Amino acid sequence: MTMPTCDIYLRLSDARFEEAFDGREAKCRAQAEVWGWTVHRVVVENDMFPDGRPKPASAWKRRKVMTPSGEVAYRVIRPGFRSVLDDIANGIVNALLGEDLDRIVRDPRDMEDLIDICAKTKASARSVSGSLKLTDGGTEDERYIARIMVAGASKGSADTSRRTVDSKERNWGNSWCGGARPYGYIAAQNTTKFHRTLIVVPDEADIIREAADAILNKDIPQRAMARDLRERGVPDTHGKCNWTSQSLKRILTKPSVAGLATYKGQLKDGPWEPILDRDTWERLCAKLNDPERRFDNMSNEPRYLLSGFAFCGICNNGQTVHAGGRRDNAFYACHEGYHLKRRTRLCDAWVERNVTAYLSRYSVNIGKPEPRPDIDRDALQAEAKKLRNRKASQIRMHALGEIDDSDLATGLRIIRDRLNVIDAQLAQSNQADPIPEFRDRHGPTRQIWQSLSLARKRAILRKLVTVTILPTASRGKAPFDPGSVRIVLEETGKVLDVRQWSMQEATSKTG
Repeated sequence: MTMPTCDIYLRLSDARFEEAFDGREAKCRAQAEVWGWTVHRVVVENDMFPDGRPKPASAWKRRKVMTPSGEVAYRVIRPGFRSVLDDIANGIVNALLGEDLDRIVRDPRDMEDLIDICAKTKASARSVSGSLKLTDGGTEDERYIARIMVAGASKGSADTSRRTVDSKERNWGNSWCGGARPYGYIAAQNTTKFHRTLIVVPDEADIIREAADAILNKDIPQRAMARDLRERGVPDTHGKCNWTSQSLKRILTKPSVAGLATYKGQLKDGPWEPILDRDTWERLCAKLNDPERRFDNMSNEPRYLLSGFAFCGICNNGQTVHAGGRRDNAFYACHEGYHLKRRTRLCDAWVERNVTAYLSRYSVNIGKPEPRPDIDRDALQAEAKKLRNRKASQIRMHALGEIDDSDLATGLRIIRDRLNVIDAQLAQSNQADPIPEFRDRHGPTRQIWQSLSLARKRAILRKLVTVTILPTASRGKAPFDPGSVRIVLEETGKVLDVRQWSMQEATSKTG
């Protein structure tokens, strides 16, 4: 009689690293040797996040998929398990070996697939614990016991899920309910089971505040902020530097950073210290969740000062220039073609020279926001919350037939108009200083400018100037013509050119 050739299938629901499978694999190999089975391969079912981090595998959580018939249904996604069934179906192996039945299957659909494939190919399926036994296709009794056992495992999973949800509802707002630790916090070790709390991690909290300020007040794109964190080697919760715009967004919009506990979309104050105040967090969520920002975050963040910012002086239709060529010989060219071409190094240096000179002279008064003590932020926010609740109430009344379409439309219009007024007032009170770095300078303006990130420099330029690259009469290797880069101040509409300042100063001294 030919001894079976098997695939060993391993799955854990609480493993974070694949090394946790080593001892379990050794146990399965030892049992295969006792039975005289030959191991073909070991299949490890340990789902991975897109960035490569391990996450808990699941034998029963379902996802929405498109079935071969075209029907949209919920199915358990387990590619490792399915690959073992394919090995059996194709005759590569004729047995499956795992630790326990609930480590192999916990969904009745998966069990039926396993029973069918074993019956068709006369294959075996067994567990080290003895909870699963299908011998040479399985007998009626073996199949009956397997179905009963998997039904019990499925019911146990459902009960665990229900108890977890009930526990979260009972302890909502009184305890941290566990899970992966949120960035900026670590779980306190000296608290009881249903009164868990979080402790702020100072270094991570500083990163959260820095990112929130950069995105809200300094107009730095979240993609640029994520790249800056990667380049600085700032570790995430897993000790790596895999920052992306989406991972940064998830951290900043997580209610826990504002000291809030969440349950089914509802918020309540949690028993831990907030990193961001509630108002800052809400403004941050509104900005990052704005649908109009979705397409902006899909593009790459420019690596040159004027790329995608400076206008082409030949097209005169709002077309911007982009950077091309090797990094040591990069140039700006128009998006419409190469009818305009300028060295990035020379253009950037000329713009920086003018802008820093302007900041050095006039930074005290440039765009400084007026204080608004007449705006009561707390009262406006409370009124806005009541209006949103009233809006939801009117929609429910309309759904129940208590008000008709015209009443609903009138009520929603009144609420919308008032919310627009409140948002405008709050926006006025939230006007950030566009150039806080240069108000009380500690060092030369040029030195401060050089210390800023590229994304911050670009944000300041967007506030202060409009740059247009113009055609020039000189060709070939002629010296750089400063007149071919026109810099216009947004505040006054005047052309910024430090050469004119030098001439005026010389005239005043000789006069």
